Amino acid sequence: MLPERDELSARIERHLDRVAARHPEHALLLRSYVRWSLLPRARRHEQLRGGGFLGRVRGAYPRIDRAAEFLTAMAEQGRLLREVTQHDVDAWLAINPGTRFTVRDFIVWATRRSHARTLDVAHWPKKDPVSLDEDSHWELLHQCLTDTDLPLDVRGAGAILLLFGQHLTRIAALTTHAVTTLGENTFLTLDLTPIPLPGSLAGLLTDLTDMPPPTNWAANSSQEWLFPGNRPGQHLSATVLGRRLAAHHIPNRPARATALVAFAQDLPPAVLGPVLGLHPVTAAHWRRRASTDWTTYLEAHLATPPP
Repeated sequence: MLPERDELSARIERHLDRVAARHPEHALLLRSYVRWSLLPRARRHEQLRGGGFLGRVRGAYPRIDRAAEFLTAMAEQGRLLREVTQHDVDAWLAINPGTRFTVRDFIVWATRRSHARTLDVAHWPKKDPVSLDEDSHWELLHQCLTDTDLPLDVRGAGAILLLFGQHLTRIAALTTHAVTTLGENTFLTLDLTPIPLPGSLAGLLTDLTDMPPPTNWAANSSQEWLFPGNRPGQHLSATVLGRRLAAHHIPNRPARATALVAFAQDLPPAVLGPVLGLHPVTAAHWRRRASTDWTTYLEAHLATPPP
């Protein structure tokens, strides 16, 4: 009965209204930033990648907050945005770099739109993800494929995570249409390229697609989710899916890192991206990471004296 609402835009704009009410002197600039930069990118990512709704909302909030905080701090020093220097930016960031680097998104936008001088905020350095050792990784994958005591959704999500290194937000948002059968072959489409599946995984995901729909009020949905949630029209949240995997000792980030390194050792970025749905920059990063890991392994192996 109610008109459809863009929940992503509604939540971000509601938070913007709260921040603008506290900082009315910066409201016009903040609204321009959100309208022409933050919201379009959030919508585009949601359309292209699906899932991760709450993550995009929570990611937008601190960007708006840090932009308002930065503008207020500069105003207290008697500076308009177009008068801010690189030294001012560096000094402000140095006070609490752990949280203030989020302002980079606003400063990049302000520089490109000529609201500010050419300013630079470096990317916050990320630690290399922790990986599983090879034996543990394959033992977990074997367990997902063969252990019928595990819940079927845990086995399916765990196998996709361990074999293809997908974000839980993307796994949770998969529909039954992502699993297709052509003749005797079964395929899983994660982005643009259908991936042929080995027999054990094909049978597992086919069983998952054949599961009966929910019998509670969540059944009031025409969307055929591979991992249906408890609310009508919504899939299982990535947070809940992560908890289910963790309860069966399947670690999310280490499993994903190990799978992506294994893939990147065999596939160039131009192939890796369309197969797994990775951005070209991300695919190139994992290729470099895989090369580094393999080189380190070879150096360690050659340095080991023979028995």
